Amino acid sequence: METPEALLARLELKVVRPLDGLLFGDYRGVFYGKSLELAEIAPYQPGDEAERIDWPATARTGEVHVRRFREEKELTLWLLLDGSPSMRFGSRRREKYALALELALSMAYIALRHGNRVGAVLPSGLLPPRGGKSQALLLAQEAQKEGPARPLAEGLDLLGRVARRRSLVFVLSDFLDPFAEALARLAARHDVVAVLVEDPLERALPEGGVWRFRDPERGLEVEVNAFDPRVREAYRKRAEALRAHRIREIGKVGADLLLASTEMDLLPLLLGLVERRRRWPSRAQKPSS
Repeated sequence: METPEALLARLELKVVRPLDGLLFGDYRGVFYGKSLELAEIAPYQPGDEAERIDWPATARTGEVHVRRFREEKELTLWLLLDGSPSMRFGSRRREKYALALELALSMAYIALRHGNRVGAVLPSGLLPPRGGKSQALLLAQEAQKEGPARPLAEGLDLLGRVARRRSLVFVLSDFLDPFAEALARLAARHDVVAVLVEDPLERALPEGGVWRFRDPERGLEVEVNAFDPRVREAYRKRAEALRAHRIREIGKVGADLLLASTEMDLLPLLLGLVERRRRWPSRAQKPSS
């Protein structure tokens, strides 16, 4: 395993600097969108967005009112790294957790370089948000520590309790645990990006071979005969149905989605994130509470 210092140095050289060169430092509104806090509740004016309507004030006064916001200069990035046993699987370059960690560190490094704060919910515990390059090193150190297998929903609710101001939140997980209700609560208050981390072997079997799978959550084992095309097709259909269900659940709660697979390079992944964020509608209309 790389030391935290070596991991950060590699990511800075191979990912962060090339990305900065390609984007010319233009991260504002891409990774973060707008970070807004409530300034006032005022009567509706032509041109106000419907999503800003304050329904309690509208019902109380009998006149349509909207929430108006002011932009915050300092932004907070929260990262949730799912440390469940299923995240320790990987059939290609790396385990799913290793990919999630590298993505999280790259995004944290970028945020910190631009004067923002970063906090995290990790398997080892809570890392309060702070600024400065030392926070990236602390994040790398803490994220490599082993911790209890906290259910994903528990981690989401913990983050919801500690992130009091509206923030950008990246949830990096395979989303195999129940998550929809907790993610919905979080997405109601924050700009949430769900990073669905997966491995190619979880979607399709290669032709040939007898594969033995072990459920890391329950310890159950099963052998699968990949020589049989019917078995491969049944496996593919089942895997695709489960994947589609997770994607639908993420979409329904209002979180944005990024797909990340263990055979991918980090730089194209982050460039893809940039392009998607530029096209996604702003979540700035969500009220802070």
